[in-house]
Amino acid sequence: MAEMNFSKLHALIVDDFDSFRMTVGKMLQEMGFVHIDSAVNSSEALRLCRTNAYDLILCDHNLGKGKSGQQVLEDLRHFDMPSSDALFVLISAESSKSIIMAAYDYEPDAYLTKPITNKILEQRLERLLLQRAKLAPVSRAIKAKRFDEALALCHREIASGGRYANHCQKLLGQLYLQLGDYPKAEKVYREVLEARPLDWAQLGMARVKKMQGDFIGAQQWLEEALATNPLFMKAYDLQAEIFREQQAKDKLQQTLARAVDISPLSILRQQQLGHVAYENNDLHTAANAYKRTVKLGEYSCFDSLSSHLGFARATLALVREDKAAAQPLLRDLIKVMGAIEQRFGKTPEQKLETDLLEVQLLSALGEHKKAEELLSATQSSAAEAGEQVPLEVQIEMVRALRAAGHKDEAASLLKRLLEENKGHEASLEQLDELLEEPASEKNRARVAAVNKKGIAFYDAGQYVDAIECFNNAAQAFPNHVGIRLNLVQALIEKVKQDRLSRDYEAAQTILTRIENMIDSSHEQFRRYRQLQEMLLASDPEKRR
Repeated sequence: MAEMNFSKLHALIVDDFDSFRMTVGKMLQEMGFVHIDSAVNSSEALRLCRTNAYDLILCDHNLGKGKSGQQVLEDLRHFDMPSSDALFVLISAESSKSIIMAAYDYEPDAYLTKPITNKILEQRLERLLLQRAKLAPVSRAIKAKRFDEALALCHREIASGGRYANHCQKLLGQLYLQLGDYPKAEKVYREVLEARPLDWAQLGMARVKKMQGDFIGAQQWLEEALATNPLFMKAYDLQAEIFREQQAKDKLQQTLARAVDISPLSILRQQQLGHVAYENNDLHTAANAYKRTVKLGEYSCFDSLSSHLGFARATLALVREDKAAAQPLLRDLIKVMGAIEQRFGKTPEQKLETDLLEVQLLSALGEHKKAEELLSATQSSAAEAGEQVPLEVQIEMVRALRAAGHKDEAASLLKRLLEENKGHEASLEQLDELLEEPASEKNRARVAAVNKKGIAFYDAGQYVDAIECFNNAAQAFPNHVGIRLNLVQALIEKVKQDRLSRDYEAAQTILTRIENMIDSSHEQFRRYRQLQEMLLASDPEKRR
C-alpha cells in the first residue's frame, strides 16, 4: 500500500454484527486508515452520512429491520448529503440471484461477498481508491461544470495510454453527450468499439442515435449491447425510454417485464411496470407489480402514495374484471389501505379518494353495511367541497357508487360529469374509462378504426389477425361490449376452423365477463345470447 497514504481518509463500516465491524475495522487500520466510524443499522449510518463527508463506506446488504444496504445507497445517491460522493462497497453473505442483480443494477463501486479476507479487501480498495485519487481532478471539474477542463484532462489521460485511459474514454463519451456534441461522442464510442465490443460503448452509441432521432439505429445498438451482456439493465432502461417516447405501450410493458424479471428488487422499474400495465388494462400484471412496489417501498426513499393508490386501483379494477383472480390480492390491499394515512398523512382530497377506494374494497369483501356508511360520509364530504373536488376523485365516486350497487346514482353523476366536461378532450378521455362507448373524439376514432380493421380481417377469413386486432382493442377499451363480442365471434370461427380448446375457453371467459356487464335491456343482449349458442355448438369436445 505504499502508493497511497490512507491515514487522511475517513471510513464508515455499517453492519448489524459487532464482530464483523471490529474485524473489518482492524483490516482498515492495518491498511493505514486512522479515521474509522461504525454504524449498527441504516438509521445510524444515514445520520452519520448527513453530518460527515466519508471517503469510503463499507456497508452490509442485510442490516436487519429498516433499510437494507441497497436502500442506504439509494438514499446517498438520491439526496445531497456530505457523503453522497463516498466510495460505496456493498457487502453480502447472500448469493441469491435477486441480491446479486440488485447490487449489479444499483452500481455500488464494488460488491464483496462474505467472508472477506485481508488480501481481497486490500486489493479491491487499493485499486478503487487509487483510481478515485487519480481521477479526482476530472471529478472536481465536472462537479464545478468546468467542462472544457474536464475534457482536456480526459484527453490527456487517454493520450498517455495510462491505467485509467479506458475509464476516461467512458467519461469523455458521457461529457460529449451531456454537452450535446453527438458527433464527438459517436467518435469516442466507435474508437472504443473498434478495439473491443464493450457494452457501455454500445449503450453510448444507442444514446447518440436516440438523441439524433434515429430510434431504429438506437434499438440496433441496444440489441448488440444485450447480446454482449444480457444482464445489462441500463440497456433495458434506454429501450423503455424509447418505447415510452414512441407511445409503444405494449413494447414498453414487455421491456419492463423482462427487466424486473432479471432484477426484481428495483422499485422504480416495478412502479413503471405497474403504471404501463394498468394503462394497457393488463390488470393482473399491474396489480402484482404495484404490490411488489409497495413492499419494496417500505423503507425506500422512492416509496410514494401514488404506488399505494395504484395498487388499490389495479386490484379493484381486477375485482370488476375477474373477482377470482383478484381474491389473493385483497388481503394485501386491506393492509395497504389501512397503513396509508400513517405513512403519508391525508389531505382532504387524499382522504376523499382513499375513502372511495375503501368503499369499493369493502363492497368487494361483502361488507356492505360498512361500505354504505363510508360512502354516505364521503358523499357528505364531497358535497361540502363542491367544485373543488378533482375529476379523478369524482371518477372514483362513480366507481364507488357502482360497487355499492347504486347504479342509477352512478349513471346520474356520470351524465353530469360528461355535460360539465363537454368540449374538454383531456377530461373526456379520463371519463372514457367509465363508459362503454367513448365520449372523446380521439377514442371514438380509435374504436372506429380498429373495428374496421378487425372486421376486414374477419371478412377475409383471417381470424388470427382479427382476434389480435379485437383483443388489442378490448384491452384499450375494456367496457366496450361490441368489441368484446366481435372478439368472441372471431374466436368462434377459429374454433370451427382449428378445433382448439384454448380458443373455446378464451371465448367462454369473455362471455362470462360480458354477462356481468349487461342485462336483458342492453342493445347487445340478443347478439350476446346468439354468440353463446354459437359457441356451445362449436364445442371441440362435442365435435370429436
